[in-house]
Amino acid sequence: MINIQQLQKSFGELEVLKNISLSIPDHQVVAVIGPSGSGKSTFLRCLNGLETITGGTITVNGHEISMKAPRKILQREIHAIRQETGMVFQQFNLYPHKSVVENVMEALIVVKKMERGAAHKIASDLLSKVGLAEKEDAYPSQLSGGQQQRVAIARALAMEPKLMLFDEPTSALDPELVGEVLKVMKNLAEDGMTMVIVTHEMNFAKDVADRILFMADGVIVEDAEPISFFENPQTERAQKFLRQVSEF
Repeated sequence: MINIQQLQKSFGELEVLKNISLSIPDHQVVAVIGPSGSGKSTFLRCLNGLETITGGTITVNGHEISMKAPRKILQREIHAIRQETGMVFQQFNLYPHKSVVENVMEALIVVKKMERGAAHKIASDLLSKVGLAEKEDAYPSQLSGGQQQRVAIARALAMEPKLMLFDEPTSALDPELVGEVLKVMKNLAEDGMTMVIVTHEMNFAKDVADRILFMADGVIVEDAEPISFFENPQTERAQKFLRQVSEF
């Protein structure tokens, strides 16, 4: 699904990602963890072209992002990747003036040119999938943060993505609301969705991910199965990180 070769990303003189290379197969759930400022969110945003890469290549389902490509071809490839990729951010970014079901319908009508009736049926089914069937006529301001994030997940799923990217989807939530969002994500993982998740939820990463990428200082320091990483980290940097997070 994803193949990355020598990915680099700089902001001016600040090198944020440094020659990252890895592959992620279909149906794998990858948790990206590490200290703040390690490049996790930038890495995720590069995968669907939200950040312009400085060097290297990213291939997602056969579509390649490369700075060596002519601009027109690059934009075409990024558009193709975004058509097949759903992304959920820290903030929910729902339209406040539209109902829950209308938020989920929007892309189906605007991007896929779908009839409203067909779009409504898909949106209703997806809201049921994330446990919000009874809220489809409510507005975002009437929902809790956890419910809004579940609507955002349903909206991303409406485009039938082959890949889902999550950028710390629970970091803006009150602690008691985190579980309901993680439950939806766990269900997606069990359904076989390919997922890359930047998260601070260590227990979730341990229980749900097939693979842990531990990032620090713009590089992938460890790439391991969850049990191996959490029980026997190989580097001093990972050991220090796990000691710190276990203190909270």
